[in-house]
Amino acid sequence: MTMLRLFLLNTVLFPQMKLPLHVFEERYKQLVADCLAADEAFGVLLIREGPEVGNQFTEPYLIGCTTQIESAEPIGNGRLMINTRGERRFRIVELHDDAPYRSATVEYPVDEISEVPESLLERATEGYRQISKLRAITGGLFQRAPAIPKAPGMLADLIACAAGGLVDTIQLQKVLESFDNRERLEAAVDLLDSIVEAHHEHARMAIHKRYGGIERLN
Repeated sequence: MTMLRLFLLNTVLFPQMKLPLHVFEERYKQLVADCLAADEAFGVLLIREGPEVGNQFTEPYLIGCTTQIESAEPIGNGRLMINTRGERRFRIVELHDDAPYRSATVEYPVDEISEVPESLLERATEGYRQISKLRAITGGLFQRAPAIPKAPGMLADLIACAAGGLVDTIQLQKVLESFDNRERLEAAVDLLDSIVEAHHEHARMAIHKRYGGIERLN
């Protein structure tokens, strides 16, 4: 078990997911400074109850994801813009309120490996390919075939990473909290239709903006 500094948000973070943060609260500026000084990650937790700009009475979920600061830049008026990337899941063992920011004693559970039906894996793979294609269209990028991870749990995380801001955070938390690789992939696949539909609309709007007309997407 280890100690981990905590950043409480209305966001669910997954491994490998990029998370830019605008930091303006004094307690979180101190957290960033302490993490940079110690070259340590901090933990992101979804808020279960209470305000994001809150205090020790804000109640978080107990499973989150660590994230490493990749860059930090002052943007005026004492504020910071930091870029971070998710690393690994953690589970809270004990919360602590003895610092300007919250921290916790945490453990890092290991994924449980179970047999994944081929049909489920194929559905997830095809869904992720669709998402990748639509995101490339939206960004006006050259469409390369995405690298599909062999591990079902990693594939589930990639699908969930593409769902930020598109589906309910409680649904995403369900994916994050699944340590069984089959259950996690099933939870991610349950979100696929909503994610693909949202990215399809983003791509349609991007084409309309670039070319002045609605193009058909296949």
